[in-house]
Amino acid sequence: MKTVRVKNVKELDVFAKKIANGFCGGEVLGLVGDLGAGKTTFVQMLAKHLGVRDAVKSPTFILMQVFTTTGAAKKRGVTQLCHVDAYRLKNKTELDAIGFAEYAGTSGTVTVVEWADRVPEIHKFSGYQEITFDFLKNDGRFLRY
Repeated sequence: MKTVRVKNVKELDVFAKKIANGFCGGEVLGLVGDLGAGKTTFVQMLAKHLGVRDAVKSPTFILMQVFTTTGAAKKRGVTQLCHVDAYRLKNKTELDAIGFAEYAGTSGTVTVVEWADRVPEIHKFSGYQEITFDFLKNDGRFLRY
């Protein structure tokens, strides 16, 4: 497991670009961390680096959003980003009910799940990776991945 210190939004953006550039489709990325730790901001930056042109907001109430990618990400085989917020989900059955399995681990799709620790069954998906966001005392974050 690697750890990176992120002091500000600019450094988080650099990290998001690094992660985005490694995707080729089929990945399932779980994000874990307290409220306000930067999970949604990270997804917005990740989406930008995957060429998503739509506004990306936390899908807290709609639970899942799917976006089309463009540019270099599309050339690498990433055609869509599926963004899930599992905060309000109680179990895998509820995750399945929103159509998660139609996207997770499928060719061409990068699936990102905020609050991944709430539905631990997603660890079983092929290509699963996880980033944990931890607050630093004096500002900033530690990201473990």
